[in-house]
Amino acid sequence: MKKFFLGLLFIISILSLGFSQNINILTFDSAVNFALQNNKDYLIAKINLENTLHDYETKKKDPTTLILSLKQAELNAKLERLRFNNTRIQVIQSVRNAYFSVLEAKAQLRLLQKQLELSKEQLEAVKIKFRLGNATSLDVQQAEINYLTAQNNLRSGMNSLNISWGQFWETLGIAPMENVELQELLLITLNLKFDELFSIAQENLTSIVQAKNNVELYELQVKLYDNEYTPKSQLISAKNSLESAKITLTQALNNARITISQRLDQLNLSLENLNIENKNLELAKENYRISNIRFSAGLITKLDLINSEINIIKAENSYYSALYTYWKNLDNLSLAVGKALYEKEESKK
Repeated sequence: MKKFFLGLLFIISILSLGFSQNINILTFDSAVNFALQNNKDYLIAKINLENTLHDYETKKKDPTTLILSLKQAELNAKLERLRFNNTRIQVIQSVRNAYFSVLEAKAQLRLLQKQLELSKEQLEAVKIKFRLGNATSLDVQQAEINYLTAQNNLRSGMNSLNISWGQFWETLGIAPMENVELQELLLITLNLKFDELFSIAQENLTSIVQAKNNVELYELQVKLYDNEYTPKSQLISAKNSLESAKITLTQALNNARITISQRLDQLNLSLENLNIENKNLELAKENYRISNIRFSAGLITKLDLINSEINIIKAENSYYSALYTYWKNLDNLSLAVGKALYEKEESKK
């Protein structure tokens, strides 16, 4: 009996968490903006970009700057801007992972709470059956163990949620905020074609652009060295470097094709899986609606109804897990092309 009352107090303490005072909704885009203001790698990339742009502007204004040095500064500035953009995408990806980790932990906690409610009802049912002589003491002991296990699982779920929150605030680089709820992300579908994505990659992916820059630079060297006033050895070296740069560019293009194709397939598959999970969720909701009607008519027990609720929660968790996978795959595809494929205007500051 003492264990039962302790368990009841535990349930009440858990349920009371849902009644906090003023809840502030934090959107994903706001979380990204916090991270961009505090992420060390992003801030360093921003400084590097500013320094590179300053170097290029200085060389442009200097009449003594040679053409090769100016071209090198120009290409460096172009590449550094792409590196800066790539760092931004990586920050967005890290925020999304931490954001979804919190949402998944909260969803799991909700399931564990409902499972604890079920185990409590099952324990009460077994005790009644035992008093009526329709269950054994072993049945009661097993129900009590199941109830204690459900309590322990709930505590573990709470701990996982706390850890996820800690990692989330660490990713944003800010102190924990009180009474915050994360807004669920909606499904945004994009009409992405391989050819268009590959074109984006050729202008934004650092590996490709760096290889193209090297080709352009060595082509200029060959042009500048191809005269009787430059040692022949320098011209040969420039030509060899040019051929090597062209090979590297070809490899970078081929690698990008493969990676983009694979990640586009992953994105499309995750969208198909999301549609399946959505149908499963609709089915679970319909089953629960029917269960409610049958419960009101006295055709099923409260335990059956709670099981039906649990099935809805499981279906919701599976749906949102599939949604999170979709967004993560979209981030992976963005990294593959070197450009964020979807980003709200408020996150582009």
